[in-house]
Amino acid sequence: MTNPTTLNTIPKKLLALCGLIFLFILAVTALRVPFRAAAPQADVLPDTVRKRDALGAKRWPDGFRLYRYWWVGDAAVYVAEMDRNALGLRFDVELANTQILGRETISSATKRLMKKEVLPFAGVNGSFGIREDSRGRGGMIFNLHIQNGELVSIPKSLDRWGYSPPSPWGETSFGVTPEGEFLMDMVKLNGTLEINGESFEISGVNQICDSLCPVVIYTPRFGRRTLTRRCYEFTLEALELPLTGKYRSRFIVTDVSKRGNRPIPPRGAVIAVAASHAKPWRDKLKESAEGEITIALKPEKWQTVHSGVGGNLRLLRNGEIEPELERFARFGGNRAHRNAARRNPRSALGFNNEKLFLIAVDGRQPGYSMGMTLYHMAAFFRELGIEHAINFDGGSSSTLWALGKVVNSPSHGYERRIFNVALIRAAKED
Repeated sequence: MTNPTTLNTIPKKLLALCGLIFLFILAVTALRVPFRAAAPQADVLPDTVRKRDALGAKRWPDGFRLYRYWWVGDAAVYVAEMDRNALGLRFDVELANTQILGRETISSATKRLMKKEVLPFAGVNGSFGIREDSRGRGGMIFNLHIQNGELVSIPKSLDRWGYSPPSPWGETSFGVTPEGEFLMDMVKLNGTLEINGESFEISGVNQICDSLCPVVIYTPRFGRRTLTRRCYEFTLEALELPLTGKYRSRFIVTDVSKRGNRPIPPRGAVIAVAASHAKPWRDKLKESAEGEITIALKPEKWQTVHSGVGGNLRLLRNGEIEPELERFARFGGNRAHRNAARRNPRSALGFNNEKLFLIAVDGRQPGYSMGMTLYHMAAFFRELGIEHAINFDGGSSSTLWALGKVVNSPSHGYERRIFNVALIRAAKED
């Protein structure tokens, strides 16, 4: 027969045991809560992104990220990010083949840099230019290029595709000062040559000399010869090189030619003047004449820029889409910039107060990625938090190289040779 006392004690023991278990669970939960609160929160992606892939995350240096975004409009967007306060990273540029003439793949340029103990982490194709013409000017950049403080190239603003148009949305050069300030402006040369008390305006540096850009100074960075035709040319020597954003130097005229295509001396320069503008020049610039060249880039902050690169159209300003892009999206744009309203592969650079972004959009590949219009691209960048952005050379040139290889899918199926590269690289003392 069962003891009634035993029956009464069993529930009490069960209750005590359950109480202990409950207290244990509460204690464990209390210990776990702080760790949950400290865990990083996942980024909230824009509604226009189906998915985001982190590429090569195990190899990211501090302050660097590499993503592929799948845009709902049927495009794959590759983005390399750099924290602006990352001590081990910096922005830089590299000219293809170290001179204006000729082109080079980003893979080749980065290998060349690594041989010089420069460690690149990401690079995107930058400026527009001539791929090849009957004068052998393949590789001629249409845009600004400043490398290690040297003014390598600067054009005159022109309303042509590839150039910066002379309008508010033509503010399309990006530069970084030695103090790390990011700039995005329309940059003007403000260059003069003074001789015998008269001053002559210089239109461009290492650009095509014609009636639209009638006075060009060619330096050894261009190549061996100027490759001009029907230009008056004056060879200058005994001047200081390289050219910079704030520059002044005396010179001596050592040769005068009416035929163009003069050799560029290794420690000198050549001034080429279009025939339609040459008369006042040829009357003043004679052999053995002496004078002075002055350059002062505008805006003034650009006079000290260490690394700078140009594109052709501005996309975002202070987080707002350029009004001109909205007009292009609706009406297709004028003939000079009609490409802006079509879906194509694209390349771009953007930044905000915290980050720098190098971007490539794949296109012309049905079933994978069709590309973007400039308006699509600007709207998407704004969703990513980018506040300022410019358009680089796109199409089959659109390439994003990162962590040792090309990560996107160029539309021709191979990496195309380009004019210059915008880089994220390891910081080191220059």
